[in-house]
Amino acid sequence: MKVPVSWLSEYVDIDISIEELSHKLTMSGLEIGSVEAIGGTWEDLIVIGRIVDIKPHPNADRLQIPEIDVGLEELVSVVCGAPNIRVGQTIAYAAAGASLRNPKTGKVEKLKAAEIRGISSSGMVCSALELGLSGNHEGILELDKTLLPGTPLTQILGDHILESELTPNRPDCLSIIGTANEVAAVTNQIVRYPDVAYKEDDSSEEIFASTKVVVDDQSLCRRYTGTLVRNIHVKTSPDWLRNRLEKSGIRPINNVVDITNYVMLEMGQPLHAFDKAKVKGDTIYVRSARDQEKLKTLDGQVRNLVKDMLVIADESGPIGLAGIMGGANTEVDDTTRDVFLEAANFSAANIRRSRSTLNLNTEASYRFERVLQPDIALKALKRA
Repeated sequence: MKVPVSWLSEYVDIDISIEELSHKLTMSGLEIGSVEAIGGTWEDLIVIGRIVDIKPHPNADRLQIPEIDVGLEELVSVVCGAPNIRVGQTIAYAAAGASLRNPKTGKVEKLKAAEIRGISSSGMVCSALELGLSGNHEGILELDKTLLPGTPLTQILGDHILESELTPNRPDCLSIIGTANEVAAVTNQIVRYPDVAYKEDDSSEEIFASTKVVVDDQSLCRRYTGTLVRNIHVKTSPDWLRNRLEKSGIRPINNVVDITNYVMLEMGQPLHAFDKAKVKGDTIYVRSARDQEKLKTLDGQVRNLVKDMLVIADESGPIGLAGIMGGANTEVDDTTRDVFLEAANFSAANIRRSRSTLNLNTEASYRFERVLQPDIALKALKRA
């Protein structure tokens, strides 16, 4: 599991070097296989910039020349082909000499000043891939508008990523908080747990009336919790949340899905959100699949189910592979207004058998098949 130290530090104080911390964790039984330093080669050559103006390139229709405030007396200009640049954006600016990842080769190379179609360019506006933050090279990395031009990017996005190599008996460390518990134990610190309390209103009766849950076999589902969240607006997640997911190896999708993934990484409990309007009827069934049932999962594949597989279903049929992946027929999208949020505890043996049969490994199945504690489900549901 990838553990960003910046995120880990929210729950436990770290007052020793990253090298010493990695050694202590490994000696305690939580092996740290590698440590990645994000921004270790950036130095002061990659800074926060703000696009003040954009001019067309005189010799190329697809290129533009943004003028950028990087905290100096004069603006700097570069040649840029990214499709998503616009005036007012806060971006990461790299000056000549900066070390960046080449999207074509994957290697880290020194940026050189160049002349592009007759226009000199002594720097560049960076994508997340070029900075080594993620695999996204579809456009430039857009940063928080409140950041000051000229601020070294290492102060904002610099981090260390601990990659733990866990044995099957340590599902408790498949989370940031679980890792924080281990850090606290080896460094004599105290863990700060997130507050999952929230003000409850009278809507619980409405939720019970609008959505019922029937679990056919409690040996396959020891606990099932769910809630209804109304009047949501599906949109892009804030930068801080996207940044944490990307550092942890998870691709951001939208705010609803990102929240479920965030809580899974934080607490170790997978969650799933169903578009309530797409659920047929008012009852969620947790049952074994029936012969010849099919389900198109969120990855676009049609899965042929067998009767031993545990599914989440409505009155029309399966809407999710329990503990593995949701169905495309109840996917959250831009039109979603109400979601039914699920946090459950499924049979590890059943999840392992189903994902093996289907050759479908996910972050959720990886955790469930290692036997999670049932009491985490409600805490994670409230946290989300």
